[in-house]
Formats: sequence, C-alpha cells, structure tokens
Amino acid sequence: MGAIVINDITKRSGRKRILDQVNLEVLEGEFFSILSMEEEAKDALAKILFNFKKPSSGHASIYNFDVNKQSKDVKSYTSFISKEALFPENLKRKAIFKKTLNFHDLELPEDYDELMDSFDCQENLKVANMDERERRMTSIVNALLVHPRVLIVQDATRGMNPIDCENFLSRLKDLQVRENLTILFLSDDLSIAQRYSDRIAYLHEGRIRDIEYLKDKQSKDKLLKVYSAKLRKEEFFRIGARPVDRNYTEATFYYDGYLPDLTNLLYQQGIEDFNLEDALLQDKIDAYYGLQGNMDYRQEVSPSEQNQEVQDKVEEENLEADLPEEKSPDEIFFGEDNGDFTETKEIEKINLVDQDREENQVEDTKVIDKNDLLNQLENGNDKGGFNQ
Repeated sequence: MGAIVINDITKRSGRKRILDQVNLEVLEGEFFSILSMEEEAKDALAKILFNFKKPSSGHASIYNFDVNKQSKDVKSYTSFISKEALFPENLKRKAIFKKTLNFHDLELPEDYDELMDSFDCQENLKVANMDERERRMTSIVNALLVHPRVLIVQDATRGMNPIDCENFLSRLKDLQVRENLTILFLSDDLSIAQRYSDRIAYLHEGRIRDIEYLKDKQSKDKLLKVYSAKLRKEEFFRIGARPVDRNYTEATFYYDGYLPDLTNLLYQQGIEDFNLEDALLQDKIDAYYGLQGNMDYRQEVSPSEQNQEVQDKVEEENLEADLPEEKSPDEIFFGEDNGDFTETKEIEKINLVDQDREENQVEDTKVIDKNDLLNQLENGNDKGGFNQ
C-alpha cells in the first residue's frame, strides 16, 4: 500500500522550476530517502506535504487523504522533524509537548520518560535557554511523542554529533520495524541514507533522476583518489567506475559496484598511493549528472582513448586517400594512374616543368635539318648540331 503518493508535483518560483513533475510512491512501513543538494526543492516538497505551501500543479496524498483538501486529517497521524527547530521562545519543553498531545487528542504515552531520557531532555527547560542541540532533541521528542504513522524528516541529522545521530536513527529503524512506521527522509547525507534506507530517490534540478534499491547494493558508494600516474583508467571503467573531476589527484573515480572488484584491480595494477573513502552526495551528482555523466564508461576503452582512436582512424583514412599505398612520388606527380587526383597531378606536372625552366636557364637549342647535320659531321663537327 502506498503511504505517500506524489503525482506530477511541480513548484515554480517565478520562471524557475523548483520541483518539476515529481512522481513518487512511498510504501507503508518503508524507510524512503530523497537525496538532493537543492535546499529549495527539499523544503518545498516537505511543506507541500504538510500544506504549508501549494504546488503549482499536481497533487499528493498520505494514506489516501489529499494533503491540500484534507490537511487536518493528514496532520493527525503525521509528524515532521525539520532542519530548523523553531518553537516560541517563552515556552518550556513540557508546554510544547502538552500542546502537541492536545492537538492529537492524546495523553502522555507510556514511553514518555524513556523518550525524555533517551534524548537527554529536561522538561522544564525554556526554549530561550536552549542551545542548538537541545532544540533539535526537543523537536525529535515532540515528533515521536504521538507515535505517528508517517514521519517526515528534513535534514535533521545535519550538524548532529555522531552519538546523537546514531541514537536517533537507530530509534527510527526500531519504530519502523516495531510500529510499521513510514519514514520519508529528506537529506543530502548519502552515507546515512545508504545505511538506513530501503530505497533512495535522487532529486537533481527539480526532477527525480533515479531510484535505488538498497537491498540490491553490496557495498556503500566510494570515492577513489589515485595519486599514481601509472594506472590504466580503462580497467577501472570496465568494472563500472566513473571519473570525477578533481584537480588534486592524478585520477579520481566514483564507484558504486562490488567493492572487492575495485580492491582486486588496485592490487593487480600495483597501485599503492591511493585513498578510498565514503562518497558524498555531491560526488555522485558529479559522476552521474555532471558534464561527463551521460557517457558510457563500461566500454572496452576509456572515452578519451576511444576518441583518439577515432581521430587516428580518420587521419589514417585521409592519409591513405592522399597518398595511395605502393605508389612512388613520380606516379603521384605525373599522373600515371587514373585515380581521383588525375586533374591535380596534371596541374602539378605543368607547374614542375615551368619551374624547371625558370631555375635552369640554358641557351635555346638550334634546330637544323638532316642535310646540314650530315654536312657538318663530314667537315669534322662532332657537337651534334650544337654551336660551341
């Protein structure tokens, strides 16, 4: 069953399309992540689902309730943890939680004390006296307090320390399994999303570009930085690595395949000067949607080598056409063949003869008839008819 269904949602701001015909279905009980570097797009989508913003076109529903027309019903079983924990400065935590429970017509849940302890919350602390971490913990407890059916999280882990982050995400996974909680996780953290999600959608330039099934992945995405010039790039392209433009390395690859294939290749090529780290979302965007993102790097040779091969082949064909095999320069210049260059060769022949005449100026030959030649020979002139 589809818990969240988004149909052709488009959101414009002037001429700019923040969201462009977004279509998604998040299944009941699924941990579904939407990853994007575009803050406006994530913010717009979250606010549309809570009816804080209207889409320019399209519509969305949560458990078959239209998020626009039936907003109150949607909010009755949906919680939201935003990137900004904004509460009235004069309220204490206890007052915030009470207001939330009243909206949902609920009493304090049995796990209230456990929640407060787990997220290090003192109920009498005033919002005005809270630091950023305390505000974030307040937002988390306030969302989980009502045991929602759907939880939407927008960049809530950004800036969170590792211990708090692990505690928070482990709690979400536990609720997903134990209470069949549906989680929509809007973020730019690729590592977290790949660790906890069932599926990931990649949102780039306002559109969903790809949906990844995490159960099919054997390794987390990696960024390989190689500082050795001896590597053979085509071998990395064959196993699915994609180049990423980084100025500080000899070569940088984005790799989202089977990790042992990559480490074996590094060993086979004898490459020791490298660094392998978890990839960031920006790395994935550069690899798949950047300037080289549409090229196929799983071919037999790298794109640059393939282009060079094509260029060399064209030049070779042109050379063969200009200079046919097994033909001497004399045949080229004097047109003893009937090829495509006959007319050109005739012109070159005439020019060559003219040039020889200009460079080798000699006296004109005196032409005599046969009888005069015989008479001169009889008289002892053996110069063959040429004057001395």
